[in-house]
Amino acid sequence: MGDDLTLDAKSGIAVVSGSQETRENILRRLCTNPGAYIWQLDYGTGLPAMIGEPLLVQKTRGAVLAQMMDESGVDQTQAVNVELSSSAGGVVQCTISYGDAQTGHTEILSVSN
Repeated sequence: MGDDLTLDAKSGIAVVSGSQETRENILRRLCTNPGAYIWQLDYGTGLPAMIGEPLLVQKTRGAVLAQMMDESGVDQTQAVNVELSSSAGGVVQCTISYGDAQTGHTEILSVSN
């Protein structure tokens, strides 16, 4: 997820770490359909599969929160906040604020369809 296959200064494949790695791991969780990862069937929220469906705020928020609790880069001692909003055009925005486990800083991740 993100800028896959970019080059580093030595023309090798660049690798992310720290806060950026956590953001990419969260995006992967949000975009993976439950049951698609055969080694961990409860991995993933499946947000892309929800496009075009009526927004079920509590169900979607609960699914996102459950996955955030399983992400090792998220500081589990800090509250995770998930806000969902929709516009008249049917665009749904999901904004997640969470504590980064390495830095302790609050991070904001926002995705929309």
